[in-house]
Amino acid sequence: MEALILVGIGGAAGSILRYWLSKMQPLRGIPAGTLTVNVLGSFVLSILTFSGVTGSLYYLLCTGLLGGFTTFSTFGFETFRMIEDKDYRAVAANVLLNVFGGLLAVYAGYRILI
Repeated sequence: MEALILVGIGGAAGSILRYWLSKMQPLRGIPAGTLTVNVLGSFVLSILTFSGVTGSLYYLLCTGLLGGFTTFSTFGFETFRMIEDKDYRAVAANVLLNVFGGLLAVYAGYRILI
């Protein structure tokens, strides 16, 4: 039961942070808020995971906070809207920046700690 409460508290906080960042202005048609939370979330999750965070702190921060903070479903929806608008350059840039930016952020967190 403690894990559920911690995930819920962290998830609420992460969702509020994501909402706040979602107000960022698009960057050349790319939703900057979604990109920011996906890359930042990937980086923070890698730092926490590779540093060995476990137990209650893992539930609160990794599962809860970062689960509520990152926005892969929003990324998919926004990318689909760009396809509908036939903005294929923005589609390609959005996919590449989110995917490779997230992977690069994970690698950066790994390199900092390992």
